[in-house]
Amino acid sequence: MNPLLLRPVVFLLILLGSAAAPGQDAAVVKKIAEEVGAATIKGDFAKVIDHTYPPLVQFLGGRQKAIETAENAVKQMKEQGFSIEVFRVGPPGEFISEGGQTFVVIPTTVEMKGPALRVIGKSYLLGISPDGKSWTFADGAGLDNKDQRDKLLPKLPAKLKLPEKEKPQVIKDQ
Repeated sequence: MNPLLLRPVVFLLILLGSAAAPGQDAAVVKKIAEEVGAATIKGDFAKVIDHTYPPLVQFLGGRQKAIETAENAVKQMKEQGFSIEVFRVGPPGEFISEGGQTFVVIPTTVEMKGPALRVIGKSYLLGISPDGKSWTFADGAGLDNKDQRDKLLPKLPAKLKLPEKEKPQVIKDQ
């Protein structure tokens, strides 16, 4: 085969190969984030905490204490008549690697049902991975405080843009 004809084929294979990796990463991280969402709805907080960024788990007092904290928060929510009905995960954003870690913002939508109303909140999960295959997460709602965020997530890349907090939508039942 003519080497000049082979060059575009090789270029195309390299281009396709490099384009496939981010898509696979996006599918992997989205699937894990969806599993965390499903575990949240089911009340499987051991699974949620096992997928939480380890320094956050330590900040909460360790695995068992973090599980108890999550269970108590949901118990209080239920006592007030609220339940989480939907946990939707959107497409992951740009993957940014720095300091041996890869970061990605994954948009989320949580719908809660309460007494005579529904609440729809948009937020995000911050995915953190040392290898692009195993992912842990930090909930965007807990990353509002910059000082606390800097203590718990000291290696956030400067070019990583975290979404602004959005006010939840409250829909009163008719």
